[in-house]
Amino acid sequence: MANKNAYSTKSHQPQKRSRKYYWVFVIASLLVLTTTLIIVFQKKAIPYTPEVTGGPSLKVNTESLDLGKQKNLVPVLVSFEISNVGDKTLIFTEAPYIEVVKGCCPPTPDIGSMKLQPGQKTTLSFQLMMHEGMDGIHDFKVHIPNNDPAKKDQTLEVLSNWVP
Repeated sequence: MANKNAYSTKSHQPQKRSRKYYWVFVIASLLVLTTTLIIVFQKKAIPYTPEVTGGPSLKVNTESLDLGKQKNLVPVLVSFEISNVGDKTLIFTEAPYIEVVKGCCPPTPDIGSMKLQPGQKTTLSFQLMMHEGMDGIHDFKVHIPNNDPAKKDQTLEVLSNWVP
């Protein structure tokens, strides 16, 4: 015979929440939602004033990087910030690529966006890491083909010297 005490026949009813706390929660949630929407929709864009008018204009935070001595097998992240300071859309006409002037083993650069509206920025980056047999001086030219009439093939320089 089964033990009646093993399974209780009493039903456990969940505790009723106070209506007062329910309404406090609802009102607080609505206030947070309303405040968030007001902040989001009232943000006003800072007006952009182009440095160059009549077309796109590519600007880079630096055109040359000298990484100095770097240890083999230690990765180094290289990045450039690219801006469109013109008043027309800047388009990268093909993916940026690296030319080896001295050394070996160029990486493939990544770019955040292939199109920049006036005032927008993106990042071009790649990682370098050499190992034994790849030691020594490396001189890379990073080519950025684009539609800026003054800089159709913007070139950046990256120098490094890899040591054991």
